[in-house]
Amino acid sequence: MLQPIVTALNKVLDGEMTTDQFIVGAFTHIKGVEKAEGESKQKPEAQMAADNLRQVFRKDLSEIHNSLAARLNGITATINLTLETAEKTLKASEDLKDGTKDLICKVGNVTNVADKIASTTQSYRDVLVARQAPSHKTSVDPKILGDMECKAKQILIDTFDKEGTNTMDKSLAELADKANKVISKMTDTKKPGNAKVETVIKTKKGTILLTLDSKETANWIREPDIKQAFANSFAEGTHIREREYSLITPRVPLTFEPDNKSHLREIEEANNLPSRVIHKARWIKPTGHRRPGQTHAFTILAISSVDSANKLIKNSIIICSSLIRPTKQKQEPVQCMKCRQWGHFAASCPDSDDTCGTCGGKYHTSTCESKDKLHCVSCGDNSHASWDRACPEFTKRCAIMDERNPLNSMPFFPTEQDWTLVSRPIRIPLEERFPAAYAVNSLPYSTAKPPGGPPQCRAAANRAAKAPRVAGFARATRPQEGITRQTPKSTQPAPKAQL
Repeated sequence: MLQPIVTALNKVLDGEMTTDQFIVGAFTHIKGVEKAEGESKQKPEAQMAADNLRQVFRKDLSEIHNSLAARLNGITATINLTLETAEKTLKASEDLKDGTKDLICKVGNVTNVADKIASTTQSYRDVLVARQAPSHKTSVDPKILGDMECKAKQILIDTFDKEGTNTMDKSLAELADKANKVISKMTDTKKPGNAKVETVIKTKKGTILLTLDSKETANWIREPDIKQAFANSFAEGTHIREREYSLITPRVPLTFEPDNKSHLREIEEANNLPSRVIHKARWIKPTGHRRPGQTHAFTILAISSVDSANKLIKNSIIICSSLIRPTKQKQEPVQCMKCRQWGHFAASCPDSDDTCGTCGGKYHTSTCESKDKLHCVSCGDNSHASWDRACPEFTKRCAIMDERNPLNSMPFFPTEQDWTLVSRPIRIPLEERFPAAYAVNSLPYSTAKPPGGPPQCRAAANRAAKAPRVAGFARATRPQEGITRQTPKSTQPAPKAQL
């Protein structure tokens, strides 16, 4: 009778049967046993044993039930604690995940800032080199800026008409209409919108100056293909001339031949210049006026690129292995080579007779036979010739020209680059640089030993004796021992020394 109960109890312990199923089965088995025992009332001994067994069995079942309930309560409490711990761990992991994301974001920002700092960090030298220099454009004369803007929109056309045709005979309106028709018929993709010619000017040298609506249109027409097509369509035998920039190159060896094109190409190659950027060259003084034994002379180079011209002014030029510093040709007063007066050319001179630039006679300067006699037609002085650049009248007119033309005070040809807009500082007059109140007499130098003084170096004494001096001022040299420097006691200028 107890064997089924024991078997069921083992299943409960093994987890194959629940406690409720065991209790229900046990009570069912007990009822069946009681029913069987009721049927066997005839056996009192068996009945008594069954009662005892029932009580024992009930007691055991109660103990088992209590033990199982206690174990189940312990398991439930453990599970609840585990679930609470898991929830806390999950929440902590989510917080940790959010914190990790924030940390990754901050680390990324720090990395980006560090990379930016590393990529933009410059040395002290780089900072000084890249420092923004003050712009010279604000101090430039507005007239210069206006001329730059106007010249950027201009193109110059040379005319070489065939027999029977003369483009210069047409009116300005006809030339403007012709140029606009040519531009309108051109179908280039880079053509600016509303490209047109605004004004037309005929020059005295037989050229046509066109002013376009914008710099973009002028630059477009200057392109090689467009320039050729425009010139051919405008008039037969015409071409667009590049603007020339004249440079004065001093002390050029006479081995240089300005008319030899191969010499010009060699100069371009030696100075890393673009091909054919030097358009032409010429001597300033005619070759027939050179003195015997002369080895160098001044030349004028015509450069077709403003950037190349400024580069040569800035970095010098090499001609026949000689390093030469060219300068920009300034605009100077016009002197007539016929009458030696100012303001017009010989072609428009009102005088009928020539005037000699050396002696002032009524004949051409090249036929002068009185070269020892000097006479200036401009100022009437007999101490210099009319062509002398030290003439007071020429100097005065140059000063007036410099005042009227601000370009003369600029060492470079002005462009959009800021460094080309710098102006040459005005020279300080000699009286301000060397005040007369501080003038001293020239100190005598002698190779003889002064009485009571140390012996002098013969080479130093010779150099000091040959050194040039400015009239009225002693050379800034350290006085030898035994020689007293003479200084004026009053503010009146000291007498000038005789050179």
